[in-house]
Amino acid sequence: MKKKMMSKMKRVALNVSIIAGLLLSLVACDNELNTIGSDILGADQLNDRIKKQEFDVVAFNELLGPVQTNNFGSFPFGVYDDPVYGRTSYDFVSQVNLAFTNPDFGDNIVLDSVVLQIPYYSTIETVVGEVSTYSIDSLYGTMDNGLEIYENNYFLNSFDVDDVSNPAVYYSDFKSTIESNLGDLIYSNDNFFPEAKESIELGEDGTVTSRSSPRLRERIDLTPATSAYWRSLIIDQEGQPALQSASDFQNYFRGLYFKLSGFTGNGHMVHFNINDADIKLYIRSEFDDDSDIDNDPTTTTIEIESVVQLTFDGNKVGFINNDFNPSIVSSIQAANDNLNGEERLYLKGGEGSLALIDLFGPDLDMNGEADALTQIIANDWIINDASLTFYVDQMAVEAGITEPERIILYNYDDKTILVDYVLDNSALRSNHLGVLERVDEDDDTSQGVQYKIRLTEHINGILDGDIENVRLGLAVTQNISSISGSKVKNPNIVDEILNGSAISHEGTILHGNLSSDVDKRLKLEIYYSETIN
Repeated sequence: MKKKMMSKMKRVALNVSIIAGLLLSLVACDNELNTIGSDILGADQLNDRIKKQEFDVVAFNELLGPVQTNNFGSFPFGVYDDPVYGRTSYDFVSQVNLAFTNPDFGDNIVLDSVVLQIPYYSTIETVVGEVSTYSIDSLYGTMDNGLEIYENNYFLNSFDVDDVSNPAVYYSDFKSTIESNLGDLIYSNDNFFPEAKESIELGEDGTVTSRSSPRLRERIDLTPATSAYWRSLIIDQEGQPALQSASDFQNYFRGLYFKLSGFTGNGHMVHFNINDADIKLYIRSEFDDDSDIDNDPTTTTIEIESVVQLTFDGNKVGFINNDFNPSIVSSIQAANDNLNGEERLYLKGGEGSLALIDLFGPDLDMNGEADALTQIIANDWIINDASLTFYVDQMAVEAGITEPERIILYNYDDKTILVDYVLDNSALRSNHLGVLERVDEDDDTSQGVQYKIRLTEHINGILDGDIENVRLGLAVTQNISSISGSKVKNPNIVDEILNGSAISHEGTILHGNLSSDVDKRLKLEIYYSETIN
């Protein structure tokens, strides 16, 4: 313990002297400490105190299969064509809740309309007076989809039926079960495409009564059959057990299934903000006017207009169906050498693939620690900067907006983020998890070049004995803040991935540690200073 403490003190002292030297002699240089190695390599201001060395890593692939989807924050719908991997389609099912249980609908009830609304994720671009213009976030593709909404007759449990102390887990391949339990078709649209315009509601006189962000908003056609359906479903259940509590209602009406029923050309994919969606039944009915609400003592009843609201805040399950190029599936399956590593690393979100990485190379002396790591600890180096640079395989990846902007590196053994993630206070943690660097940084259609991920504090923690030299996971991510776990249904090595990776649709291919392009091989790059007694 004393030796470790002295080593840490020595590291701090030397780092202070190095930083002081930098401040005096490199005033014009970038002041980001994590980049000092790359900024001054080849300079002699510090008498060659900062040096660089590369270390071997082993990186290989794992094909995933079905992943947990009932913990998604948003739900993709539609179809996405990845230029590398192939086509993936998305559907989902959601429970529906009654906003107010045990309602009193009154007498002589007239059902005026039924309105479905599901917001998209959007951004306000301009505001002029009361009018806002928007752009839709998380929209991929430009052509129509077919959308069908069915009543679902399968009950989605909240808890594991085999062990109610655990929450239920539903996977991306659950679609066939829902398909075999379909109820009535309540809505269909053969030409669905999200429009980036305000959702406007008009009063009876034609004036605007409300403005909302872009959304799917449909007034369901009330034919005699559909009117009878909604009356029987909700209104006729007044006073019955089905409407007495949320659990009773969920067991009675088990939700809605949003089904992709086809697409034009390549279709599109969009994320629905299903948590803010609802169905509203607009009704007119009569109530006893015991309190003389209309200020007319001659009337004994009064007509009231009211809204019965159904919300989508129950259990949900997303479905992912891959139609991948068979050759790339075979390539991923074959690229799984965990002893020597691989030429290419295949990263694809959802039911895709990720890479597993072991740092510092082999343990030839079989002492339980990589030989290179043993030597670094013996040398008592000060680590100024440590990083992994992942080069895009530009011969295999189509350039442009389909390349993922972010990938994430994490502690695979514990399914936790690295300490560098915690300590990175930059916007979107880009100091640790670098954004895709392109040939033209101002053009997101230009070719991707590399991702640089810094893990300086992780390496320091290993050298100081604070953490183990664990296996790392590398994956694409839809959201670097979405770091909870999503289980893998049929694990080989990987039994859980990050939620942001499970919901991601993007993919790429990177050079591995055995790449045929030697200059782009994956290496652990360390800038260090030798300690001075």
